[in-house]
Amino acid sequence: MQHGIRPLLKKLYFVRRVKHGTAIRIGETVPGRAMEMEDEDGTLARLLTLMDGTRTIDQIYEGWKREGAEETKQDLEDIIVELDELGLLDDASAAERSGLDSIDQERYKANLHYFSLYSRIGSSVFEMQEKLLRARITVIGAGTLGSGVLFNLACLGVGTVRIVDFDTVERSNLNRQMLYNEADLGKRKTEAAAEFLRRFHSRLKVEAIDMRIMSAESAKQAIAGSDAVVLAADQPHVHLERWVNQACCALNIPFITGGVHISEAQFYTVIPGFTGCIACNDLIQNKLDASRQSFLHDVLESGFRLPSTAIAAHYMLLIGAI
Repeated sequence: MQHGIRPLLKKLYFVRRVKHGTAIRIGETVPGRAMEMEDEDGTLARLLTLMDGTRTIDQIYEGWKREGAEETKQDLEDIIVELDELGLLDDASAAERSGLDSIDQERYKANLHYFSLYSRIGSSVFEMQEKLLRARITVIGAGTLGSGVLFNLACLGVGTVRIVDFDTVERSNLNRQMLYNEADLGKRKTEAAAEFLRRFHSRLKVEAIDMRIMSAESAKQAIAGSDAVVLAADQPHVHLERWVNQACCALNIPFITGGVHISEAQFYTVIPGFTGCIACNDLIQNKLDASRQSFLHDVLESGFRLPSTAIAAHYMLLIGAI
């Protein structure tokens, strides 16, 4: 086992002895993570107490022996491996090797606690946060869904966000588009959104591109160099998501898209080479419904555009799901 590790029982997990029993229960404070372990003489409970992140494995073993444990050093290492596989342990020394400075560690403290649901001794919460800080995410559309996504990306600690939009802030946007206020009326959305995000998070790198995507080629220009794309716009209707799909598949960039349709919401992810894409779905849906293509053609030819029925509460639920 790697030298210098300081095993830490994750702070999420409460440990208690079963009343009048020979077992301990761990993790009843975390939904779906509770487990019970036999511990007739209290040896395991004492060991977990020693795993407070201040001791190396050698120091834990010495303390455990002083408290009466008869197990060998190899037994201890085997127990640590098992507890780690169960997702109960972190390595406290990872904080000292992290590229996160004290400001970032404080700002993202709750993020790090959340990531500990998925961390292991060899895969720390700090590495997860650092991966976000290195990421560049492009959000196409800074309207209702896009503004919410941008705000949440800034909260998560994504290092660079790119905003792509062509519109201006209108009064009718203010019932649901959280990045804007009355002083922004008439401003380009890319400008107003960038100003808000820079005020909210001074370390966030914001790239603003004021453009309207009108082809797969212009979509490629908008997303080039991104690690992931969120498509949060729907105009030109029908065409836009297919242009972005084509561009992302060509550049091997995963993307998420979705939206609210009156009282329904949907979202989905396309990972080139691993999932189907919008073109794949079109092939399937056209086979299932022979009238689908003529319906889409008639809608586009008529110029019909469904009026916005968006309210903030619906989009907050969708953004949380994304």
